[in-house]
Amino acid sequence: MLSPRKRLMRTPSKPTAIKRSKRNILILGHFNVSLDKNWYASWIKQRLKDLPPSLLEIEVSGVPLGRPGSYERLAQAIDQFALRMEGTSVDDIIEHLCETNVLRKDQHASSTSYRVLVFACLGWQSMLFLPAFNVCSFAELAIYYDDNQPNSGLVFDTFRVPSHLSDRPLSILLKAFGHILPAGPTRALSLPTETLKSVASWKALWPEEINVYLLQVLLRVRLRWVDCLALHLDYDKSTQTLCLFAYPSMCASMLDSHGTIFAFASIETNAADPRADRGEINCFLREVLLSYRLLFGQCPKSRRLFRSIGPSAQIFQYGPDTLLQQLCTNKQLSQAGMGWVPDDRAVYYASKDFSILRDRVELISNELEKVRPRSMGDLVHDKRDAVQYWTFWSISIIGGISIVLSLTQIILQCLQLAQDNS
Repeated sequence: MLSPRKRLMRTPSKPTAIKRSKRNILILGHFNVSLDKNWYASWIKQRLKDLPPSLLEIEVSGVPLGRPGSYERLAQAIDQFALRMEGTSVDDIIEHLCETNVLRKDQHASSTSYRVLVFACLGWQSMLFLPAFNVCSFAELAIYYDDNQPNSGLVFDTFRVPSHLSDRPLSILLKAFGHILPAGPTRALSLPTETLKSVASWKALWPEEINVYLLQVLLRVRLRWVDCLALHLDYDKSTQTLCLFAYPSMCASMLDSHGTIFAFASIETNAADPRADRGEINCFLREVLLSYRLLFGQCPKSRRLFRSIGPSAQIFQYGPDTLLQQLCTNKQLSQAGMGWVPDDRAVYYASKDFSILRDRVELISNELEKVRPRSMGDLVHDKRDAVQYWTFWSISIIGGISIVLSLTQIILQCLQLAQDNS
């Protein structure tokens, strides 16, 4: 194990209070709203089945990991330490777990096994990424990737890194995989005049012009619901597939309790640091929640579309996320209970409202702007260009009336001829 290093200490956040009930309701104290996270128990149970037998044999406080309750004790111990010690590493977490007898120092499991296990727990607890097993030796840390799934190349640079990077801070380890936890623009201070110039170029996002309904009707985009937060709003142009995170209640609970995802925050003060700090992680989670309102909630046709396609996705086999349904199907949200979602607005600005996810949102918006109606059906549904839309309907109505009048005139002439002949 590595020798202890001096780190910045901070008071741990008050843990999220869990009300024990048959439905596992998570109570968010700050916002006075109940989130049904019953799905998480089924989800994590399935993830544990993916663990290799050698990891399931590791003892947690003297009980094998495969036994009920062992994973929960391990995850709690990891969270408490990782969130208390800023800039911590996987090796630091392992050292702490051994010192507190959560893991055994003399256990036959090698340090690389511990590294893989702790790395997996961090991924599951944050849902930021999914660890992969049986794809490489324990000398590497791997993230799950299906060869058949779309890959835009904008999130992951690689899916494996050497396990010796476990001695680096979690923010550095995560960055080795790519842009899993996106950061905002350079945090360097700018002059007010420079800020004013940039405001003039902010891209406007109108909910009636960028929503899932138009994405499907005009771009023929296929929605892919995922349980990997890093893939949210990742758009693969080659397959026209848009990934959406299926469990926004995880974002809400981490915002309230400052959950595991904040352990990946960078503590560097350099304004050019490409890794996300705590403030940017906070913005990232809020922007994820806001994106459901932009794509679904503020468009009536998108709300109806979600009701028809959302629940049928395979990802919801673990149970529905009630917050997802509220964000995507409610015309308006009760702000008394959802203070972490900004008020709905008629127009958003990518640089202001989606400062972290700006590139992903702008990519989707630009793709929609470039596409033109390819059929009569597309023209009927495309209201983005008011002149084009009303011109189409004016011509259709006038043309329809002209046809009806012409047919009427022909019929009358035929009747007149028939009457004259008789």
